[in-house]
Amino acid sequence: MGTAMNHPVRRTSVDLDLDELERAKETLGTRTTRDTINTALRVVNRRAALARAAEMIEQGGFDIVEPEELMALRQARLVI
Repeated sequence: MGTAMNHPVRRTSVDLDLDELERAKETLGTRTTRDTINTALRVVNRRAALARAAEMIEQGGFDIVEPEELMALRQARLVI
């Protein structure tokens, strides 16, 4: 069983707060319960990934390249 994008799916039954579900639908711009839940899961996972990336940046885990430096690197690569 999978979706159009071939991601694994599982059918489940859960009790949902219907007021919260409606608020989430409005916030996310979704129409169905399935779309709302799947979109909410993507949003939560994206936020977590961004938080991890921000933490890595703060700890010096990434070398941030300024736009001017990036352009110079690209130009040097084109010349070679």
